[in-house]
Amino acid sequence: MKEVITMHGWAGDSNEWSNWIDLFKRCDWQWHDTERGYKNIDVHTPKWSNKFKQTNLKRVAICHSLGSHLIDREVLYSATHVVLINSFSRFIPSGKENQSTTMALNRMKNAINTINELSMLKKFYVKAHKPNEINFESTHSNLLEISKSGRLKLKNDLNLLINSDSLPSGLNAGAKVLVVNSELDYILPNQTKEKLANDLINYLESSPKIINLKDEGHTISKTKNIKKIKQWLEFDHA
Repeated sequence: MKEVITMHGWAGDSNEWSNWIDLFKRCDWQWHDTERGYKNIDVHTPKWSNKFKQTNLKRVAICHSLGSHLIDREVLYSATHVVLINSFSRFIPSGKENQSTTMALNRMKNAINTINELSMLKKFYVKAHKPNEINFESTHSNLLEISKSGRLKLKNDLNLLINSDSLPSGLNAGAKVLVVNSELDYILPNQTKEKLANDLINYLESSPKIINLKDEGHTISKTKNIKKIKQWLEFDHA
């Protein structure tokens, strides 16, 4: 049995996995998306199927960015494989970039539920999708219509991101972990990526596999790169 549970990142939603689902389902993967509910989409927190006695069982948690800290702890702990896409243990760098990053995040938080919210979100989405373009005309209702309860979650989750300082709670030391870093990521600094790698090496029973994508930004969208991740899950992992 092969099963996936996903968790999107801050200000995202479960629709971001639309390019992934068909590729996996065609190869007999069961696919479940977690939905945080920032927008007018029902909150959904899936659990693993109760078929734990099967041989060659794969339970794969795929988390994007802050999603690794938002995913259900029991789901993460029970995952046999974990894919961390442009993720982090500590988001804010500990060096000279600390102050400027903290100030920028606080400006984003203060813009929520004000006249500056729309502009802030647009800037964030553009930065997260670079170098790929994003068309707000066709996706406006999906990306920019934050619900009343969603605004509270945006603020609380931004605080979670600001205060992050360790590996995601619930990560099983025995899991096989794939770290996916985008070389054109305009959200995560290299120091943040290096800290995650070092923290995983010190914590996991077996070293994580790290792949670097040269042609992607913070959000993974290209089919060929999704296939690389699927390849590791089906054939390449130890």
